[in-house]
Amino acid sequence: MKILLVLLAMMTSNVIATDRQSIGFDMSYPPEIMDSFSGSVYLMFTRSERGSPAAGPDWFNTEPFYRVDVRDWKPDTILTMNRETMGFPSSLGELEDGPWRLQAVMRSDPDSASIAGGNAVTSDIVAIQNDNGTNWPLSISLDRKKTPRALRPIPNSKVLEFRSDLLSRFHRRDVDMKAIAFFPPGFNDDPEKRWPVLYVIGGFPGGLDQAPMSSMMWGSYAGNDEFVIVYLDAESMTGHHVFADSSNNGPHGTALVKEFIPWLESNYPIRNDSGGRLLTGHSSGGWSSLWLQVNYPETFGGTWSTAPDPVDFRAFQEVDVYAADGNAYVKSDGSPTRISREGRGQPGLDLKDFCRMEEALGDGGQIRSFEWVFSPTDGNGRPKPLFDRRTGVIDSEVVEAWKNYDISLILLNRWDELAPSLAGKIHVYMGNDDTFYLDKAVRLMKTRCEENEMDVEIVMLPGDHSSILFGTLSRRILKDMKATAGIRN
Repeated sequence: MKILLVLLAMMTSNVIATDRQSIGFDMSYPPEIMDSFSGSVYLMFTRSERGSPAAGPDWFNTEPFYRVDVRDWKPDTILTMNRETMGFPSSLGELEDGPWRLQAVMRSDPDSASIAGGNAVTSDIVAIQNDNGTNWPLSISLDRKKTPRALRPIPNSKVLEFRSDLLSRFHRRDVDMKAIAFFPPGFNDDPEKRWPVLYVIGGFPGGLDQAPMSSMMWGSYAGNDEFVIVYLDAESMTGHHVFADSSNNGPHGTALVKEFIPWLESNYPIRNDSGGRLLTGHSSGGWSSLWLQVNYPETFGGTWSTAPDPVDFRAFQEVDVYAADGNAYVKSDGSPTRISREGRGQPGLDLKDFCRMEEALGDGGQIRSFEWVFSPTDGNGRPKPLFDRRTGVIDSEVVEAWKNYDISLILLNRWDELAPSLAGKIHVYMGNDDTFYLDKAVRLMKTRCEENEMDVEIVMLPGDHSSILFGTLSRRILKDMKATAGIRN
């Protein structure tokens, strides 16, 4: 990608450098890009001399970035970001001295959680020296229209796309459900055979780029030559939609069960009984697979969910959502709540600091992603926040809506109803020292299930968020899956 070097040495001698306080960037885009743009425009900065600034932000090592939201921005019309423009970690006027590489981005893809994902429009990369010698404002043209990166061809696989009437009506635009199917050896040898399907859902943000890893983990490499693996796309601009019906994201669960799966079963030689439809997923995908099993117990024959997102909101990571006078930023002992552990279990990033970054990001971050699924709408097409982003005070009215997505609470309240079709179908695996403090919620659900004699398997394992996936767990799970599907080893 072409790099524009903007340094004092390149300025013409008749240009007078202005005061540092007038830092600013005048942005525009040519008519061939689009007729009008409404959405978020970003300036992304990095100290690194490699890579694209637009690939950020890195949630846990965030460099400065800034955002303005525009409506009906026209081509060749100047949009200015100046010292007052807010972002992370503060205003643009507080950008540190020294060399930076930057890139402007128009976030344009409604199906991508990343700023420059999918069909985004970007500028060239610009190098600046932020000091008193720089002549402001700098002009930047957003004239590079990206196209979604093609998926790497994978042998014996196929990209699936299906237009959902339910989601299209909800969003008032065409919405395609996507997946990648991996076919086992011999799939085409016997036209009479009907193959069981393992539906796999990835972690945040849940896009199809993670599909090759699922093929390696659950395919022939792991000892599976009996299942068709269908990796489901769960990514949207708001984050991971987790295949839950939501007043903000739309009916993703219903669309999967009532539209996509029947379409798939009518077009491929796969089984249409619950024993032939199995689920697994990790992290946000672990929560998704568990949610689908609980809400559609007769559709699916079992879920094997690993390191799921919070399954009990008494431990929403380190936050007790139900605590009287609860505060998301402070625990009962006065210490700050965290969202991650670092090496050897040491506390990592504070939730408050993470939310500061997310406020600059807009949509697509992890905490807001939960709110897009669990919260009621605010009347303007957006979810109500669970807690005040300045003070951390939890909104008790929003909590009432969140109860509808508390899997542990659902099992407690509805087990008598669900047991005939759900007993024995739930299998959850969690590391004792989960990197994102997800283990406490699973322990709480495990205790609740045991105390109420629910037929639910919850296994705590040595390890953290990712390490539990290595070793023998996948083979152990596959053995159970084959037994459920009636496959003889």
